[in-house]
Amino acid sequence: MNRRIHLLFRGGFAAFMIALVLGAALLHAAQPVRAQGGETLPEGVTWDQVNAIAHKMYCDVCEGIPLDECESVACRNWRQEIARLISMGRSEDEILDYFVERYGADVASLPRSEGDRWLAYAVPFAIAFALAGLGLFQMMRLRQRGHQPGQVARRSGTRLQTRPVPDDIDPLSLDRLQRDLEGLER
Repeated sequence: MNRRIHLLFRGGFAAFMIALVLGAALLHAAQPVRAQGGETLPEGVTWDQVNAIAHKMYCDVCEGIPLDECESVACRNWRQEIARLISMGRSEDEILDYFVERYGADVASLPRSEGDRWLAYAVPFAIAFALAGLGLFQMMRLRQRGHQPGQVARRSGTRLQTRPVPDDIDPLSLDRLQRDLEGLER
C-alpha cells in the first residue's frame, strides 16, 4: 500500500513538473496582446487616452456607434489618427476640433461651439419646465372648478330625454337601462 502511494505521488509529481515546464514555455512564447484589433500606438500613448477622446466622437460611416466601440476600418484609422495627434502633443479639444473641421459637426457627440452646447442642454430643461407648468396650471384650474384631479367632470346634470329611441325597443327594458345608468352616475 505504501509503495502504491509512493508511486502515485511520484507520478503526480512528474505530471506536475511537466505541466509547469510546458506552462513556462507557453508564457515565454506568448506575445503581448494588442488591444483594438492589433493596432499599434505611438510611443507614450495609451489606449485609455485614445478611447477617452474616441468616446466623445461618432464615426461618419457607422451611424449611432461611438468611435471607441466601432470596429470598422474607418474607425480603426480614426483611432490611429487620434493616437498620432496625442503623440504630437495636441489637447483633447484640439483633436475634436480637428475632426469636426475635417469631417463635419456630426462626428462630435456634443456641439463644439459654446452657444450650441448651451442650447443642447437648455432646450430639454425648458421643455420639461414648460410641461410641468402646464400640468400645474391644469391642476389649479380643476381645483377652482371644485373638482379634484382624477375626478370625472360631468357635462350636464340633466337627463337627456329628447334622444330618439327606436320604436321596436321594449319600454320596460328602456326604463331598466335608464335606472341602471342613473345608478352609475352616483
